[in-house]
Amino acid sequence: MKIAGMLVWMLAGMAMAEGNAENGKRVFMKQMCYRCHGTDGQGGAGPRLAPKPLSTEALTRYVRKPTGQMPPYTNQVTDAELGDIRAYLATIPEPAPVKDIPLLNQ
Repeated sequence: MKIAGMLVWMLAGMAMAEGNAENGKRVFMKQMCYRCHGTDGQGGAGPRLAPKPLSTEALTRYVRKPTGQMPPYTNQVTDAELGDIRAYLATIPEPAPVKDIPLLNQ
């Protein structure tokens, strides 16, 4: 029974770590992360965050104690919301290769 209990606990932890992408997009927009990082995390005034985001732990650590021009977000978003934001960023697909964009190949 102990092994089954551990398995349930581990799976629950994995589900929590994955986050809710739909909520993550909502929080990303509400907190106006898009102003610096673009609506799809493609970057702008701030660095590119997607399509291959940092781990949840690294993202949380950076958001809490950033370097450079980004202000710290200590009370504006919870750790769970940052996990959701990471999940949202992970859903953003790779952009098309330049060779597949006709306008760029004229």
